[in-house]
Amino acid sequence: MTNEVVKYHNDLNSINMRTWTSEEMNFFFSIIAKVRDKGTREIKLDKFELAELANYSVANNKRFQDTIESLGKKVANIHYIERTSNSFELMNLFTRFKFEWNDDLSEMTAIVKVSEVFEYVVNRLQVEFTTYELTEFTNIRSTYAKTMYRLLKQWRTIGKKEFKIDDFKFLLNCPKSYSTSDIDKRILKPVIKELSPYFKNLKVKKIKKNTRGNPLTGYLFTWKPEQTQPWVENKYNDQPQEYAPKYEDKFTEWLINYGVLSTHDHELIEQFKLEVYPIYQQLADRAT
Repeated sequence: MTNEVVKYHNDLNSINMRTWTSEEMNFFFSIIAKVRDKGTREIKLDKFELAELANYSVANNKRFQDTIESLGKKVANIHYIERTSNSFELMNLFTRFKFEWNDDLSEMTAIVKVSEVFEYVVNRLQVEFTTYELTEFTNIRSTYAKTMYRLLKQWRTIGKKEFKIDDFKFLLNCPKSYSTSDIDKRILKPVIKELSPYFKNLKVKKIKKNTRGNPLTGYLFTWKPEQTQPWVENKYNDQPQEYAPKYEDKFTEWLINYGVLSTHDHELIEQFKLEVYPIYQQLADRAT
């Protein structure tokens, strides 16, 4: 299977995809992996390339077609709403999402084009992005586990993420009938079991309010943070220099002074140290 990397803006994680099937998720993020850094150019994928990316068997062409059509209907509902005091704008992720095939379904082609107003989701990704290996994602079976995998990968270098109870239920589309014990049994325990190979020492803790009855307010997920190198995909012809954090405090000071960060953005500063400051360091070293 092709070792593709999925990378997109964190905004995409705010979309509820829990009603999608596992196969639909695999196809969608396979397409996201292929459109990255392509701007708004139209791209084409034949069914065999797409099936390989999504770890899908094309033994049944009709089932493949039905899955793709169902995916297309769900993709049509992916949009971003921007409201101001004087305006309302709805922006779709794709301006074209077309699949075509011959009569016996032996050949199928996907034609996809990212919209201009929403292309930031897959382009110009220097900060605030989620990244992971497509192979890992497609090997996860449960849709609950797939959703949590994406959400936790956003914080992969931090090693912890707390979800307010209402946000957790929305993002995972928990049935309204589920009690706390149902969430434990049907969601949390299976998710921890399935994701443990991908997040070392993965644990979840219930957050409760210190008032009468100790009501549940959220869940805190913790794991061993990933130690990642800066994203250096074709950015320089020579090999990147080993990162020495000699200017970290100065970089942080500058960004705070320019209003990019605040002194309270502890998690974001740590993420910058891992993924942004190494690039700043290279530029500083080259310019002495």
